[in-house]
Amino acid sequence: MEEICGGDKPFLAPNDLQTKHLQLKEESVKLFRGVKKMGGEEFSRRYLQQLESEIDELYIQYIKHNDSKNIFHAARTPATLFVVIFITYVIAGVTGFIGLDIIASLCNMIMGLTLITLCTWAYIRYSGEYRELGAVIDQVAAALWDQALYKLYSAAATHRHLYHQAFPAPKSESTEQSEKKKI
Repeated sequence: MEEICGGDKPFLAPNDLQTKHLQLKEESVKLFRGVKKMGGEEFSRRYLQQLESEIDELYIQYIKHNDSKNIFHAARTPATLFVVIFITYVIAGVTGFIGLDIIASLCNMIMGLTLITLCTWAYIRYSGEYRELGAVIDQVAAALWDQALYKLYSAAATHRHLYHQAFPAPKSESTEQSEKKKI
């Protein structure tokens, strides 16, 4: 596993990591069973269970190590906070323009608190102090992403897909000719 997703190796997709783990675990068990042992079957069964449990524990550690290499996982919290800042900035501008100053002030307050949270999160990541607070900020940002922003993103992506289905882009002559050749 060290050769597959060790320290200097790049991020590996979780499905590929699991597939490699299962293959290597099966090879290890097959090799263990292929070697003659003293003490009989019952005696070696205990060591086989110990081998499998150690392999599974190491796999969990490799999952965590592999996840730490994922740039998108690491950038999820600041991206979520930037999106909140941007959305509240736009809403504050629009509501201030049409005269709803109370809503604009509320959005500006939320934007300011989110900016302070982002700066606090960056300091925590940089210094390593107050890690518990950093974990809370990560959890809140993840919940915000899962509950609100991801749904907005999915709706926008679906709308974009429907728009492209209803109004397809004009095809160039070369793509039309290649499609005729396929037929």
